Amino acid sequence: MIRTVVVALVVAGLLTACGESAPPATSTPPGATEPAQETKQHVLELEVTGTATITTLTFTLDGKASEEKNVTLPWRKRIEIPYGTGRHEYNLAMQRGAGKVFATATVDGKLVTQTGGNSSGGGTATSNLSGSFED
Repeated sequence: MIRTVVVALVVAGLLTACGESAPPATSTPPGATEPAQETKQHVLELEVTGTATITTLTFTLDGKASEEKNVTLPWRKRIEIPYGTGRHEYNLAMQRGAGKVFATATVDGKLVTQTGGNSSGGGTATSNLSGSFED
């Protein structure tokens, strides 16, 4: 009888050792949500260089305008716009005194529009940089 009990214990031990392994560890605990993926963005970059004095600079994107007075060059603006949001239109209006001005707009690192001008004398001039893009 002792021999039967020992054999039964050995068999039970072997069955336990050959059982299923623990489930693999997960990177996210049960009930937790996965981290949000980063939203891809378009990048609109505007740059104005030159020697002119910019008295008023108005930037408009999709109908929403912002204005700056007495802008010192060089001037730069970077705007991130989520992918999948359709068509976007922008305009950069620069009222300036005497001197040169050169402006560029890039979207995702690619040149989209550029403008330049030169004025002399005591009057004012206006330069505009306009464009659009969509995805």
